[in-house]
Amino acid sequence: MNKERKVSKEIEKLKAIRIRIPKSHPKYELVEERLRIRMSGYKGEKSLDYYLKFLPEKQYRILNGLRLPDKSTNTHFEIDTLLLSNSLILDLDAKNHKGEIYFDHQFSQMLQTYDNIKKTYACPTTQLHRHQLQLRRLLQSYKFPIIPIESLVVFTNLSTTLTSSPNHPYAHKIIHSASLLSKIEQFEKENRKTILENKHIHRLTKLLLQLDTPFDGNILDRFGIKESELLKGVHCPVCETLPMERTPRKWKCNNCGHSSYDAYLDSISHYFLLKGNTITNEKLRDFLLLPSRHAARNILRSWNLHREGKTKGSVYFYEDK
Repeated sequence: MNKERKVSKEIEKLKAIRIRIPKSHPKYELVEERLRIRMSGYKGEKSLDYYLKFLPEKQYRILNGLRLPDKSTNTHFEIDTLLLSNSLILDLDAKNHKGEIYFDHQFSQMLQTYDNIKKTYACPTTQLHRHQLQLRRLLQSYKFPIIPIESLVVFTNLSTTLTSSPNHPYAHKIIHSASLLSKIEQFEKENRKTILENKHIHRLTKLLLQLDTPFDGNILDRFGIKESELLKGVHCPVCETLPMERTPRKWKCNNCGHSSYDAYLDSISHYFLLKGNTITNEKLRDFLLLPSRHAARNILRSWNLHREGKTKGSVYFYEDK
């Protein structure tokens, strides 16, 4: 019972916004930069999966992309990858940064220099220390045995140069992904005692999956973008131009010439990502610039949505699976 890694709902929503606002929009660059950062992080996380495949399947449960509640602060904390074994728990934070990375312990900062541009970030080792405290509180609240919790910051770009201030207390927790398996082996040698029985591992895995609450908030509000500012129509799946032209049997892009029978599928998903989980025939026609109620009804039926009402005011409900 592992949790596979998949593209987050936040990334899906950012992609939808980027297509649905004009490049001249004052928030376009902000959205694009946030999407770039999240996609870079996702690619780094995905590259970890190559190394994790070498771990004994029966020895570890691998849970990817967790977002867990912290009841003491009424907030959530996100974990890229969590490994569960009988003797320890390992929290992995994947980083896909390029260039030169310097860890400054005095000011708890991570400094990046790339293409002669310097950027400053909060130190990820500080975040991982906080994760350890949050995980420990969670385990205690559900009466699990006390087990060692280790953590690593894993840089997945092997050309990245890593340095730190002298005597940095967490320098041993900062590695390249090529060193991940040997580091896990080291943790295994240091933690041989069985703390969690298999029944504990099963119960803990089930609990964490139940507590996992992926981000699904209103991303338009986060960026201060109004629904009325979103571009309408079916977008081209090739060049992302809006709107495509509706011909009797296909959707055609007048920019790149691409044509498709089902180009509307991604566009209707934009509606649910950005506007909510309910829709009507009228709202779908307005959002996709459909010519008739009949065309909208056929699309809604093809999605097998739950429907309430039998008149033209019927509401359709989308359930994310």
